[in-house]
Amino acid sequence: MLRLRTLLTGLAGVLLVAAPASAHRVHAGVTEIAVNPRTGEMEIVHRLFAHDLLTALDRDEQDAAQFLETEAGLETVGAYAGERFRMADGEGDLFELNYVGAEVDGEFAWIYFIAPQPAETESFIVDNDLLAEAFDDQVMMTNLRFQSHVRTAMQGPGRRAPVRVRFER
Repeated sequence: MLRLRTLLTGLAGVLLVAAPASAHRVHAGVTEIAVNPRTGEMEIVHRLFAHDLLTALDRDEQDAAQFLETEAGLETVGAYAGERFRMADGEGDLFELNYVGAEVDGEFAWIYFIAPQPAETESFIVDNDLLAEAFDDQVMMTNLRFQSHVRTAMQGPGRRAPVRVRFER
């Protein structure tokens, strides 16, 4: 996951430009999806502003790092993300995503899921509603990386419907 997280940090830099650490002008997040060649599992990594996540969870008064150090905090984040991010194969059959955990690094919260490697990688449907109920202007960029090809699904104001992503053969 560390390699994927390092890659995500670089890719997200342009989208997640922030003002000073305590505030930002954009509500945006990035999700990165790729198959780990070592484990053969599909890894789903969400990167969100930690204080935006706490706002969505109605936990504004708490410190994100302390919240995610508790079992209850980890369970809350996993349940929240599991309800608001969905991914299906090209036929519309949902993948069963298994929550791995979450952590805070600076001003960002990282949320991790895994799923079995998909048999077919020609088409996917992504529905990324993370933080959309809390912020009308929330934008989520979902990058799917399969066999060295990358496709991006963007969802945000006026574009909240699930997005079909195709990989040409």
